[in-house]
Amino acid sequence: MESNFSLYNAVLETSRKYPNNNALLFMGKYVKYTELIAKIDLFANGINKLGIKPKEVITMALPNVFESIYSFYAVNKLGIISHMVHPVTPVAQMRKFMMTTNSKILIILDTFFHHYKELLKDNIKIILVTPVDEFGIVKKLGYKVINRKKLANITWGENVLKFSSLYNTEIAPENSTNPLKTSTYLHSGGTSGEPKTIELSDFAINYLASKVPHVMNMDDFTNKHMLGVLPMFHGFGLCMGIHGLLRFGGTDTLMPKFNADETIKLIKNNQVNYIIGVPSLFEALLRNPGFSHPDIKNVDQVFVGGDYVALDLKKRFDKAMELVGSQARLLEGYGLTEVVTVCAVNTIKDHNQSSVGKPIPGIDMAIIDQESKTFLSAKKDGIIAVSGPTMMNGYLNDKEATDNSMIIIDGKKWILTGDLGFMDESGYVHFKQRLKRIIKVSGIPVLPAEIENLMMSYDSVSEVAAIGIPDEDKGNMVKLFIVFTPGKPKIDHAKIKDIIKLNLGSYAVPKQIVELNQLPKTDIGKTNVLALEKM
Repeated sequence: MESNFSLYNAVLETSRKYPNNNALLFMGKYVKYTELIAKIDLFANGINKLGIKPKEVITMALPNVFESIYSFYAVNKLGIISHMVHPVTPVAQMRKFMMTTNSKILIILDTFFHHYKELLKDNIKIILVTPVDEFGIVKKLGYKVINRKKLANITWGENVLKFSSLYNTEIAPENSTNPLKTSTYLHSGGTSGEPKTIELSDFAINYLASKVPHVMNMDDFTNKHMLGVLPMFHGFGLCMGIHGLLRFGGTDTLMPKFNADETIKLIKNNQVNYIIGVPSLFEALLRNPGFSHPDIKNVDQVFVGGDYVALDLKKRFDKAMELVGSQARLLEGYGLTEVVTVCAVNTIKDHNQSSVGKPIPGIDMAIIDQESKTFLSAKKDGIIAVSGPTMMNGYLNDKEATDNSMIIIDGKKWILTGDLGFMDESGYVHFKQRLKRIIKVSGIPVLPAEIENLMMSYDSVSEVAAIGIPDEDKGNMVKLFIVFTPGKPKIDHAKIKDIIKLNLGSYAVPKQIVELNQLPKTDIGKTNVLALEKM
């Protein structure tokens, strides 16, 4: 399938091919592809009336609701850049984001008006989404009652507009922007760990989405549902959770915030067949008694990424799937926002559960020596590098960081991921550790992932994270955070040290061990290492 057109046109093409297929499901309500395009077009007409021009920027800070889909593709249709931001971003940070991107319009939920209203002083327009606008009177009334305090002080006016009031029948012309030009801004830590705004093109996003049939080894996605719970401000959620199935006639089952009980209910109703998520999502499902129900066999394929994945988690999940008669296996992938998202993945047909899979067709991956910047042979540890059509256009307003993240070898451009790993003789990529997380103890590199993987092999341990802390004698030492499984006997701290010393050596033995009820998480459910470093 071609990728050389806009994201809007990709979905428009699908709607012409599968007009009566269900495109979206949210809170029990379906939206067919014909209705999806109609709503996108109506909102695009309204945005056009506001006078926003192509290449200008609109900021969207929404969870996964109908309007987040409508607005993203409407903005894309007009050639306006979509700036995707977490919906509970602190006001000061949102102001910085909007100044950096020169964005003058912010689309948010109406319940967040009180949080962001001071941004009106910056001469911006705020468009408010009421996520139950398309539902019946009961849901609308319940929403108003539950949120009455947050909705009480909305001051409607020229700069505070209701999302649905912008629907307009006066047709806006589609802008034929070059699909190789930047269309989407996403935020990430960057390959160096410093916050960056990443510029992605329609071509890059479309190209990766076009590989969904290869990854899932199927062509017909009619009546197949993807759990759309990963947010659209994250590359994994945007491309593979939302756009991927919309390119092939499938259904995105929208979930603004992950809920294990609701997910299991949807699975039983055959309204979730595919799940992509971070490890904590799958741990939550495994802990839920409902996940052993026979109807869980409706899950066909499951992919995990975005964070360190314990081999033990894969084994436990795969066993749970076997028990209910599902072919699904917890298949790990690897990626970074600088190449939209996933660039290597295990598949049902071709997987090695100790790896993160093979590169996706059309995307090249290699292992590069950190010092000599030359390619390494099989099983040699080095920096993972990626090249191909999904590469970012760069970091916004930061040429130096862009240049530092890339390398040209024999005329070919590669992104240096900042991650340590190797490739085996069969072409599987093995991710070992983010370089910035490696702990140097007396000059010896210690990999937190190895410690975490070891401790997660014990039933008594439900979560674990290792970080480095300064040490006068050894430069750095390991600090271990551990969450024990309720109802299971805890492992004595001295025993933990013995286990680590026996399996990984004395340098990996933690100086401190801290027990927590749960590990802090980032916005999408990853372990928040920065929060741990402050403890």
